[in-house]
Amino acid sequence: MIDNRTALLLTISLATMTVAGTAAARDVPTTIVTLSSGAPAVSARCNAVQADIKTAKTALEERTGPSSIAGDFASYDALHALSQGAFGQFYLAMESHPNKDVRDAAALCVQAITAINTDIAMSRPLYARLAAIPAAGLDSKTQYTLAKVLDGFRRSGVDKDDTTRAKVATLTNEAAEIGLQFATNIREDKGDVAFAPADLVGVPDDFLNTRKPAQDGKIHLTFDYPDIYPVLDFAKTRTIRQTLTTAFANRAWPANEAVLKSLLEKRYELATTLGYPDYATLITSDKMIGNPQRAEQFLRDIDAAARPAADVYYKELTAFAQDEDPNIQRLERWDGSYFNNKLKAQKYSVDAAEVRQYFTYDKAQAGIFQLMADLFGADIRPWDGQPWSADVSGWSLYDQGRLIGHFYLDMHPRDGKFNHAAAFPIQHGIKDKQTAIAALLCNFPKTGPMDHDDVVTFLHEFGHLIHWLYAGQQQYSLQNMDGLQWDFIEAPSQLLEEWAWDYDTLKGFASNDKGEPIPAALVERMNAGRWFGEAAAARRQIGFAAVSLNFYNRKPDFNLAQLYDEQMARYSPIPNIPDTHPYANFGHLDGYSAMYYTYSWSKAIATDLFGAFQDKGIRNKNVAMRYRTHILEAGATQDAGELVNAFLGRDWSVDAFQRQLMK
Repeated sequence: MIDNRTALLLTISLATMTVAGTAAARDVPTTIVTLSSGAPAVSARCNAVQADIKTAKTALEERTGPSSIAGDFASYDALHALSQGAFGQFYLAMESHPNKDVRDAAALCVQAITAINTDIAMSRPLYARLAAIPAAGLDSKTQYTLAKVLDGFRRSGVDKDDTTRAKVATLTNEAAEIGLQFATNIREDKGDVAFAPADLVGVPDDFLNTRKPAQDGKIHLTFDYPDIYPVLDFAKTRTIRQTLTTAFANRAWPANEAVLKSLLEKRYELATTLGYPDYATLITSDKMIGNPQRAEQFLRDIDAAARPAADVYYKELTAFAQDEDPNIQRLERWDGSYFNNKLKAQKYSVDAAEVRQYFTYDKAQAGIFQLMADLFGADIRPWDGQPWSADVSGWSLYDQGRLIGHFYLDMHPRDGKFNHAAAFPIQHGIKDKQTAIAALLCNFPKTGPMDHDDVVTFLHEFGHLIHWLYAGQQQYSLQNMDGLQWDFIEAPSQLLEEWAWDYDTLKGFASNDKGEPIPAALVERMNAGRWFGEAAAARRQIGFAAVSLNFYNRKPDFNLAQLYDEQMARYSPIPNIPDTHPYANFGHLDGYSAMYYTYSWSKAIATDLFGAFQDKGIRNKNVAMRYRTHILEAGATQDAGELVNAFLGRDWSVDAFQRQLMK
């Protein structure tokens, strides 16, 4: 890793790819812009990449003679890898680079490449060349991929008249630009909430020791997760939790009020222009769920399973809170984590402050790397990938000496950086031609203890990462992980969370500052209390899904705050905080749009998948390798449901998930 804060690493080795689909060096990608070059160099490289994409697009559009897989489809796949890779790489820079000028330049490039990708999706000559490829005699994987590509063209409006297509292109690009602004406003609102040290009674010493008072004598907290969650979990003073929760719920507001409204309007107009009644219908039409009505029914079904246990939990939690503080009339948003932790400690002898003493970032990283080796035979080695910041590390994943892919870990808060947790694709993998590359952007504490919840999140995001890398072994970039139905995409990452609760896994890396491993009895108690409040948490997730779905399943002529509050109130007895606007910082309303139900849908799949591991022992390598082969490495070569059914040996079911919610 280069330690001079030099790096914008936008790795478009694909720029050397010919339209026939061959590529240059498969291993280390080209570093195209460094921080020392600044924003002008980013813009210059962006212009060069746009020219490469346009050249490849034109060459394919102008092809003559019979269409073929070896010629036209391979060329289209190369174009896809180039254009989507460019988008992903500049998007990563926009969300992660420490230089704001570079982030702004990258954002402009994302807009420019989005416009080109829209042109590709609307190109009748490209569609005509691909549609003319004879399907007879194709292997099943290629046949499936070709059919999906053609369906994507049609869903984009390629078969509409010229006027309609022009309108669709304009609306698509406008919505993308608005979505970028929505994300930028969330990312750039870092917050500043100040408290006197005496206000933070109950917060762990390890937290306070790393956050010294400023000149005004107060401790200033940002909206970064390591600043927020320990206070909400442990601060004894209710008004302190209220102040912080209220401020956190108003991130990116009022800036995102008009931005989100405009995004909803553009997407609704786009959907109706394409002949759909609303955007939710458009965006779900090619997903596993099929339509918003089925999504709504799914949410109702799992809510019915979760409601009884959630009601019992809230009744018990409220009584406990009122015993602690007789002035409490009802639970509020700032009470949940604090009283949940205290009640769980009482019922199950699990104190979150005790548990976090066994986890640090470095130990968690080492433990997760070892778990990947134990389950999947992953050989993870350091990689000098010239990252974009001094605190970003580079790694390579090998399998018996064979390179699978590269990845970056950008895991700690930084000014201007994406402030949630996500995996970012950088480069598609293509068998024998090009290496898959991705990055994780998270916001964990750099030093000192971290919560067990952080370890769960780390494993979740690492699940996305290994899915991307292992799926990058297919013949075409179009068969990589991002070609799967998006409402399946969370299942492999949610499955991997389960190992955060396994003693045989935790004992290998979880230890306190004396080097003593986490006690088996503590992990047993953690598991005993694991499902405490889980049904209530699931209903809150359903609430977010209902917001997502109902913001997009109608004409956007509604009051955002009112509809948000109404939908959340359907699933939680704890009301939204008056005069707050959480939808303004609900980032998934851009990227996932109407599909936040994905988290619950994928969780149902993950729960069913996990049963196959439980039957043989969750560290059984034979099951793990079969999963790697049938799910991870398979990428998007089949319908996601068929992949799951093949691994399970039967049709997958929501039954296990519903039973879990009844605990």
